[in-house]
Amino acid sequence: MNGNGAEVYSATSDRSRNYCTVIWAALVLLVVIGFPRIYATELPMALLLVPFYFVGFLRFQAKNCYFLLMFSMLFVCWLLVGVAAFLMGDGTTMDISFHLIVSSKLWLNVFFGYVIYTTVKENNAALLIWLLIQVLVVCVSMMSHEFYQFLLGFISPRSASVFQHIFGLRALGFGLYHVDGALTLVIATYYYLLIAKPSLPKTLLLVVMLPISMAVARSAIVAYVIFSMLRRGIIAKLCLCAAVLMMTMLSLIVSQGPLYEGTEIFRNFLNQGELRSDSVSALANMYVLPDNLETYMLGVGKYFDSDSSGLKFYMGTDVGYLRVLFYSGVGSVLLFVLLNVSGLVSVLGARTCTGSYDTKAFAVALACLFIIVNFKGLQVISIFAFVLCFYASDRNKQSVQVTP
Repeated sequence: MNGNGAEVYSATSDRSRNYCTVIWAALVLLVVIGFPRIYATELPMALLLVPFYFVGFLRFQAKNCYFLLMFSMLFVCWLLVGVAAFLMGDGTTMDISFHLIVSSKLWLNVFFGYVIYTTVKENNAALLIWLLIQVLVVCVSMMSHEFYQFLLGFISPRSASVFQHIFGLRALGFGLYHVDGALTLVIATYYYLLIAKPSLPKTLLLVVMLPISMAVARSAIVAYVIFSMLRRGIIAKLCLCAAVLMMTMLSLIVSQGPLYEGTEIFRNFLNQGELRSDSVSALANMYVLPDNLETYMLGVGKYFDSDSSGLKFYMGTDVGYLRVLFYSGVGSVLLFVLLNVSGLVSVLGARTCTGSYDTKAFAVALACLFIIVNFKGLQVISIFAFVLCFYASDRNKQSVQVTP
């Protein structure tokens, strides 16, 4: 009797600890993924976690020194070329500040990619909880103006000053907004499916995620198609077809709100026979090339138009590659691409082991997405590229230890 009671108490205690661990892990993910800000400031909440993970990060990287060395060398080159372009060009402090911000995002992604990996490694259910919370938040933000305004406090104040005027056109997650937020939702979903045990209910999450992510930004469909086509098996393709059919039906039913905006390309296809959106059509006018060899080689040190009274991109272009080209030349564009995909190169170059196809297909999908998205706007690679890098590194080490 006493023995059985002790066993029951021990099992209950273990379950309670497990629940607490998963909840804590989900909270860490909420603070890190998307880098939600300390309310109404530019400071990411994730910075509060640095002291708790810094030593572990250094120890982990000591075992993966090849990646860290390669990334650091490329980063220093990218940074110095940017500083040189500013000193020799006609830019202002706003331009060099933007270059430093873009650069810092890459290191933040490396460090907090480690945080996400270690958090999810032992508690992949925490990532599912994060996804479900974000789905709920996005849905409520579509319906409640007050809640939408509240969520604006967790994104960059500069972005919030724009998004406060577009309620009903775009939805928000917790710290997730615009293109980066929508892509993060899709990528996180596919990463969860990569690391979790497969099951039909988990796979059906894909069908739900397309309308949710496209309510945040229509670019989500690009990530959705790439990951679905590269994922092994027929189920992901069937989910893609089901999700597209759902979006097509919604385009006929919904008459306003973020889902109405998100289904624009499907509505245009039904009405005009063309898969297009107004934003992509407007992008065609932003493809403006330099008119002299010196700009191609060295750039002009400008991300922004200093002659404009407001905040305007240099040469009126928001195209990622062209913004880097005009700032610091074609060599810098190449450095930018190499720096961002360096972690994925290490994944693709690793030895083949059990499950390596899925991991490498995920890496190819992330690389393709990065390359495509920068034809529209300037984006650093997803934080999940570094999560995947650390995941693949650990799997390869485990494979080596098991192999006799």
